[in-house]
Amino acid sequence: MQKKSLPRNIFIGIIVAAIVFGWWLRGFLYMNWHFKLFSAQSWKFILNEFKSGWMLSSTSDWIFLLALLAAIPLFLYLWYLSAKVQWRQLFQRIISWILNLFKKTTKAATKKKKTVLAPPPPAPELTKPTKTNRPQVMAYQGNVVQKNESNEYAPTFQENFKASTASSDTSTHAASSQKTTMAPSSMAEIADIPLDEIQLPTQAAVQEDVPALFQEAGYTLIQNIKTSLQQIDFLAVSHTQTYVCIIDKEPGDWLAEEEPFNGEAPLWFSEVDHRVSPIYNLCISVKEIQEKISKICPDMTIQGLMIEQKGIIINAEEMLRIWQELNVLVCRTDVGGTEDLPITGSIIKPTTPAAADEIEKLNQLFIGETNG
Repeated sequence: MQKKSLPRNIFIGIIVAAIVFGWWLRGFLYMNWHFKLFSAQSWKFILNEFKSGWMLSSTSDWIFLLALLAAIPLFLYLWYLSAKVQWRQLFQRIISWILNLFKKTTKAATKKKKTVLAPPPPAPELTKPTKTNRPQVMAYQGNVVQKNESNEYAPTFQENFKASTASSDTSTHAASSQKTTMAPSSMAEIADIPLDEIQLPTQAAVQEDVPALFQEAGYTLIQNIKTSLQQIDFLAVSHTQTYVCIIDKEPGDWLAEEEPFNGEAPLWFSEVDHRVSPIYNLCISVKEIQEKISKICPDMTIQGLMIEQKGIIINAEEMLRIWQELNVLVCRTDVGGTEDLPITGSIIKPTTPAAADEIEKLNQLFIGETNG
């Protein structure tokens, strides 16, 4: 941890030095005494003055000397304070706060706007076909074609055709009127819905019995294990592997961070709260459990597993690689997420059950300590 933080501390020290010496002290000395901090001629002038017997007699002389002497301890103290600040998390919280404020402001402004609907287009005028533009229809009945007095062919069922055409025109006009009147009404109903009542699609809850999934796959569960930092929900033990499982039930949208700084545990942040990373605590618990199990089952592989049940890890996609480096699996169940995390049932594979004597030894190891 110290090797990883050394370049960071040096970088912070350079920035603090630039602020203290390059901006504050340099400007303070030049503005009051026209003394150039990074000029060799200014320092030669001070040395010559001391050699000539210059004594600190006025208040300004003492302020000049104290400013020079106080600059170094001030720089060291500010460097120490700045190195303790977790700048990445601070910037992420500031950006998250700005984005949330922008969303709330935009939402409030949208509510105040009144939705103005354009007037519906006028219904098209429907005209009945006249005799001049109606097509001539000739009707045949059997092999007989009827003629009128002018020896022109005339349709036998002319009256029936007129009646059917008229009814068809009436139904078409009614359907068109209904369509033009219904469309604006439905648009108005959608526009009048308040924004607060519009619900976006949410992630469906995953319905699964996590302990039963492990048992069906061949694992034996040892529940309620206590470590120095936390309560482990259960150990899922097989012949060659043991999962150290915790179920995270903290609701909210969480910004995960797994990099400790100066020996302090990393923190997860939400909009209203923060907490120590459960992954960080789990890694320490895994080491403790591994030390105990290795005395009984030296070939047993220990794997940390966190199941997100209620909260949303908003940066889960970029954290998957980091969790893999920490030898911790993170999955989801119920309403936990996001969808970048695998479902618990998809990572549990069938295995060879542990021997009865191994389970008995582990029960005595952990349950005996709990009872004691």
